[in-house]
Amino acid sequence: MLHFVNAGLYDALFIMQDTETKTLWKHITGEAVYGELAGQKLPIANLLQMNVEQALAMDPDMQIAISDRPYGGNAPIGQNSGEAKLMDMFEQTLGAEDTRRPRMEMGLGIWTEKTRRFYPVNTLREKGKAVVDEIDGKNILVYLDPVTSTPGAIYVDVGNAKLDDKDILLGNGQIVRSGLLLDKDNNQLKVERPNRIFTRWYGYSLTFPDPEIYQ
Repeated sequence: MLHFVNAGLYDALFIMQDTETKTLWKHITGEAVYGELAGQKLPIANLLQMNVEQALAMDPDMQIAISDRPYGGNAPIGQNSGEAKLMDMFEQTLGAEDTRRPRMEMGLGIWTEKTRRFYPVNTLREKGKAVVDEIDGKNILVYLDPVTSTPGAIYVDVGNAKLDDKDILLGNGQIVRSGLLLDKDNNQLKVERPNRIFTRWYGYSLTFPDPEIYQ
């Protein structure tokens, strides 16, 4: 069993270190990049952004952790390079950047064994907040949640989707609501999600060099 601490910054992203072997690990991919365990990889899982109502819809027995730490995050989700800047201590650790998009642009980064693709939040807004794309021969719904405005992605069997108040309506009559996939009778269906992370362009493109960009 390994125990992890935040060891510092690499490419302006936090890098983890296990206290047992002092190996350094990338927190997005689970890869060991330096130290005794370099070359090994830990299993990873999706981090889903949601509010309490959505968490309880997913699992009524979900435990809710309440923190008394102050939080001053008043910036709107998806703010871009004109409003957000890296602190000097972060910027000093950056490698060679991909300048095809603004450094601080927010988006959903998806990756599979074959594909790396970035979905800018502003592009999703321009497309109506719900788009059906294709990755590795499979249809995938990428959307901005109508309640939280955070991006999500699930594999689907349809080629179109549209926003309807707090729901996302799929062409086969299924509904995405509170992050859940429901059938016509509101029964919850099993959801398959790709590896994804809601992050800034610089972090995604430095972790997965030369990714595709959804247009």
